Amino acid sequence: MQTIYINDIYEETSQVKKYKTVLLILSAAILPMYLSMFRYNVFGATLRIADVIAFLVIASTFVFFPKYFLKFIQLKYIPMWLIFLYIIFQGMFLENTGNSVKEGIQILWVCLYLGTASTFAQWDSQKFYKWTIIFLAISALYTMLFHITQGQFTRYKLANDGKYAFGLLSVLLLLKADDTNIKKDYFLFIVSLLPLALSLERKGIFGVLLIFILILTLKLIQKKPQLKGVPIFFAVILVLFLPYLTNILIEFIDEKIYRDLFLDEQVAFYTSNLHRESLLINSYQIIRDHPYFGVGADKIMDYMELFYFDSRLSNGAHNFYIDGMVKYGIIGFSLFLLWPVILFLSNKVNKGFSEKLILFNIYCLFVVTFMADGQAVLIVFLFSFLNPYLFKKL
Repeated sequence: MQTIYINDIYEETSQVKKYKTVLLILSAAILPMYLSMFRYNVFGATLRIADVIAFLVIASTFVFFPKYFLKFIQLKYIPMWLIFLYIIFQGMFLENTGNSVKEGIQILWVCLYLGTASTFAQWDSQKFYKWTIIFLAISALYTMLFHITQGQFTRYKLANDGKYAFGLLSVLLLLKADDTNIKKDYFLFIVSLLPLALSLERKGIFGVLLIFILILTLKLIQKKPQLKGVPIFFAVILVLFLPYLTNILIEFIDEKIYRDLFLDEQVAFYTSNLHRESLLINSYQIIRDHPYFGVGADKIMDYMELFYFDSRLSNGAHNFYIDGMVKYGIIGFSLFLLWPVILFLSNKVNKGFSEKLILFNIYCLFVVTFMADGQAVLIVFLFSFLNPYLFKKL
């Protein structure tokens, strides 16, 4: 089945252009708003501006461009429906139906937004890119100002998911500067490094550094093509030694499990690295005990409580991949990992494929390694794969 775009099936009148422009700007705001502090407590529930905007975009698109929703029956979206069905049946099997239905709907909601956003990005990628950066800058600036008023000039811990906006803003500015090679774009990237450094958000800092190194490596290989065999050589060596390295890792983890039996919980409560290491160790044990189907949606905390006297230490692993393995097991989470591969191949076939997109794929796959499970991390994980037109024309 061919890819369906609304600009192919709707006449490009001035009224249609007006609707598309408004919806493009709104859809570009959603990811930055998820990575922001624009969330408020209303009648005991958290209201996120991002959810309100997402609802407006999806509902308006359905009203003005209903044929657009045909795209969700395309082959590349089949894994989305398989993931949803798996979560529902897993919930029924584990007697966890309520949580599974809630999580399944959340996943469909995220994919519905990302699919919608990709439509408008494909229509005008330059404008979508520009507005994404603008809203990320607004999100990051608001987080900075909020913490400054609280007397916190670095380490923006009160931001929750909002602190992830800094790294995303810097990496998008870096990729744009590398593509255009304009001094102004490089200047904006350098300026964005200051708030990123002040945030002390390690995953964002290391993510930007990783992409910067990859860009330099690609430029070096382009200048000296004879060096392109070096990365392949190291990749082959890594594959050959993988069984040996895996055995060493298992022995290391087993030793850590033994030491974790004597964890000082008072120290762990105030020491982030020690606490997160403990969570990773415990997650490994949960996966080992429930390898195939996992423990179910929203059940991580329940199983983590078995490892601690102080229930405040019970949390997820702060790692999208490990949390996914805990929740869905090898079978379920394999669908999550398989889908980006299918999307990547589909993007390549449909020519929604570029060096910048691959680098952005790598960044998104890297940073979720250190992000706590939730709606924002799922959006970051899928964003670059479901929205391949972001770098179509900068």
